[in-house]
Amino acid sequence: MNSNTTHTYVLIAGAWHGGWVWRDVIAGLRRAGHAVTAPTLSGLGERRRADLSGIDLSTHIEDVLAHVEMEALQSITLVGWSYGGMVVTGVASRIPDKIKSLIYLDAFVPEDGKALIDYHTAEQHARIDSLVEQHNAIPPIPLQVFGVTDPALVEFAAPRLTLQPPQTFYEPVRVSPLPLDIPVAYVHCPGWKPSPFMQFYDRFKEDPRVRTAVIDTGHHCMLTEPSATIELLERFA
Repeated sequence: MNSNTTHTYVLIAGAWHGGWVWRDVIAGLRRAGHAVTAPTLSGLGERRRADLSGIDLSTHIEDVLAHVEMEALQSITLVGWSYGGMVVTGVASRIPDKIKSLIYLDAFVPEDGKALIDYHTAEQHARIDSLVEQHNAIPPIPLQVFGVTDPALVEFAAPRLTLQPPQTFYEPVRVSPLPLDIPVAYVHCPGWKPSPFMQFYDRFKEDPRVRTAVIDTGHHCMLTEPSATIELLERFA
């Protein structure tokens, strides 16, 4: 780890997860002297609630904007994992002056006017529609699907998964182009298939403005490969 330069990280988790999923990464980054926060988004983790109907993507973007404001954060390395890529894209568009760098960690990177559901196949779209109709929410996908099989990790993570507010998948994001001086990086985790994130990695590895890397693990790299995750977050900060 580079102990000469310190950074301020804001880590945004994906669907069904809260700030708790960053446990090992937070500890490692703080040991290296960095400032780290990982706010849990409305309706998830310790902020879970029975009625999820009023929570959408805009709610989650506002959650992070309020967190940045209340913590008086500046020069942020903003990290979005999975669905969190939708959130950080909206956040960075709103406060580009506070963003030092933007890192997508096996995440969705939406275009203006696109919702998360738009990046799924017709079959997947129909399956999600059916789940929402049945549950008024989106139940978590089993961890094993994402490549999390270590019994200790499953024991830690599985009880903490919560229902996902459905409108977070259906609301389009509204974004403006980032200033060219904000570095962007994309980290892909190919250890599970079929991954919806390969499309973003394939696009960005051809873009000279975007730094890319691979962690050879499943989707939950912060749990299965925390050291490699920390190393890349430091490299791309």
